[in-house]
Amino acid sequence: MLRPTFRHVLGSVLLVLAVPLLLWQQQPANQWVLPQSSFLALHSLLETVAVAVAMLVFVTGATVAGIQRSSRAMELGGAFLAVAVLDLLHLLAYAGMPDLLGPNSPQKTILLWLLARYFSALGLLAFVGLAERPAPARTWRMAWFLCVLALALALAWWPLTTPERIAAMYQPGLGLTTLKIGLEWGVCGLFLLAALVLVLRWRTLTGAEPGSLLLALLLMAASELFFTLYREILSLPNLLGHAYKVAAYYYLYRAIHVEALRRPFERMQYLLTHDVLTGLPNRSAALEWLQAQLGQGSQPQRPGAVLLLDLDHLQTVNDTLGHAQGDRLLTAVAARLRAALPPSAYLARLSGDEFLVQLPETTLAQAQQVAQTLQAALAREFELGEDRIGINASIGVVSYAQQARTVSTVLSQADLALKQAKQAGRGSVAAFDDALEQAFRRTARLEAGLRVAIERGELALHYQPKWDIGTGRLSGWEALLRWQSAELGSVRPDEFIPVAERTGLILSIGDWVLREACRQLRQWRDEGLPTGTMAVNLSARQFRQRDVAEEVSRALRDNGLKPQDLELEITESALMDDLPAAAVALTDLQRLGVRIAIDDFGTGYSSLAYLKKLPLNCLKIDRTFVTDMTASEDGAAIVATIIVLAHGMGLKVVAEGVETQEQFVQLREAGCDQAQGYLFFKPLAAPECRDLLRACKRLAEQGTASASQS
Repeated sequence: MLRPTFRHVLGSVLLVLAVPLLLWQQQPANQWVLPQSSFLALHSLLETVAVAVAMLVFVTGATVAGIQRSSRAMELGGAFLAVAVLDLLHLLAYAGMPDLLGPNSPQKTILLWLLARYFSALGLLAFVGLAERPAPARTWRMAWFLCVLALALALAWWPLTTPERIAAMYQPGLGLTTLKIGLEWGVCGLFLLAALVLVLRWRTLTGAEPGSLLLALLLMAASELFFTLYREILSLPNLLGHAYKVAAYYYLYRAIHVEALRRPFERMQYLLTHDVLTGLPNRSAALEWLQAQLGQGSQPQRPGAVLLLDLDHLQTVNDTLGHAQGDRLLTAVAARLRAALPPSAYLARLSGDEFLVQLPETTLAQAQQVAQTLQAALAREFELGEDRIGINASIGVVSYAQQARTVSTVLSQADLALKQAKQAGRGSVAAFDDALEQAFRRTARLEAGLRVAIERGELALHYQPKWDIGTGRLSGWEALLRWQSAELGSVRPDEFIPVAERTGLILSIGDWVLREACRQLRQWRDEGLPTGTMAVNLSARQFRQRDVAEEVSRALRDNGLKPQDLELEITESALMDDLPAAAVALTDLQRLGVRIAIDDFGTGYSSLAYLKKLPLNCLKIDRTFVTDMTASEDGAAIVATIIVLAHGMGLKVVAEGVETQEQFVQLREAGCDQAQGYLFFKPLAAPECRDLLRACKRLAEQGTASASQS
């Protein structure tokens, strides 16, 4: 029940020592009488300490009552305000001290002593026995303290002015009277009763450290027993009683005053190292823990693993059900994680929806199994009031069993694994390895390079011609983005475009592509070249911008182009992410007059049904379908069916990735309108496009001349 500290052991020794001292002082011959000057000096010192501690208890009680609204602290503070005043009057009224409101006498000082002891005993009994209640407002608290002080002074008035009118407590030469001894036993009984109540309420008592408070009560009871023995005022048992009272006050100070200071400090320390919502260690505590687990310097590092767990779509819960329900979910998640983890695991909350798990003496395979266990635990719905909430988590795993690593290294590797798990589709587990690190380093370099690629002039457009299958003439171009990085060399579009999409850089890059393509088309037109239309790919992020139609209109206007000169290509997935919003955006673009093509048809939802709901002009068959045409009859039949249905809805059809003559023949026989691919030309730089356009112009002029001659 008690935590063995030196302080508690010392108090226990004093209690045990009180027994032989009391037995020794039972014999009058052992009650040594001290010279009055020596006794007064020691008595004054002891009582001054007692008055100071009593005032500390009063100040502490008044402060705690104001800050924590504790009625028990207020009541105890008031009682010890009275004790401090009465102990001070007891000191000043002692025989041998200057007279205080009349001649000082043993009768006067004993009466003041008893008053102080009953105030302290009753105050401590109320403190340990009464239930906590909210303290009243400041005005009423001040009124309480003033009333207690007035009561103490009023009760002290008679001993100070007319002590002889009160029954005798001491008779010179004979010692203490029966009444005085009985009153001391009464005080002793109150202290022992308070100690018993404290033991019974040990686990529920607040506002004091129970071990020190119990020692204070027992030492006060022992102190009262010494005051039942002495025959002479200046004798040793009187001095021992005062000494034990001061010892008791020291433990009372520890229990009440120091506890009032220590508890807020401990609370502050707790808040600095723990998450208030879940009660789990926070990020700073987790970092310190990991540092200790990883070891420092030459200390051997113990094997283990770290899991980073991120709740998927927690923000959706906050947005739909409110933050209060989101907080309840986080608390329930923390409890379920703790229950699913092995006892040796360390669990902390790093941020809003991210948790850390440290597993000592664990291999990578075992850590992955723990991760699967946690996902299974979270797979069960959470019942929070009337709501049933389902949530899953992405988990990154890293093992530090093989080589020494720093905390920052382990966390960065776990974070890379977590990002990989999220990219895999959420609700996944991914483990860190060297290949993953290399991939993410590559991604980081790509992102850094893309941020300055436009300013450095590293981005360029190549253009792939589209051919009219019926006439064999060039009908237009598709602008394709290329990146020649000074640090990374030539970077493939399928590598850097996803990075641009994820980081949001695609917005500025996409705007540059749109404007550059329009500028190039204008330049060719100014040179009198037969350009046809220009097709520009519109990213999903661009398409979701509310002002996309205005941006397109501005690019056309700035370059003196008509809306019919531009075709915007949008993928199936970008359309189907939010079909109603897509319909609104497409309608705005159609009003502008630009042509809309659905790109890579067949790679997404592959449904022609939704096409009827959207204002589209063109459908582009993905290269995978074109490739399958010559591989099987089913492939050819699928492409033919798509063309027929698209024509039935008034859509032109463009085939992408045409690479063989056989594919071209089948597309022509199926009625496809246009084609592009390496069979005709690969994507060309602007100067090469100019040469091609000039060649087409010469051919057209030659054809016209031949026709006129005939």
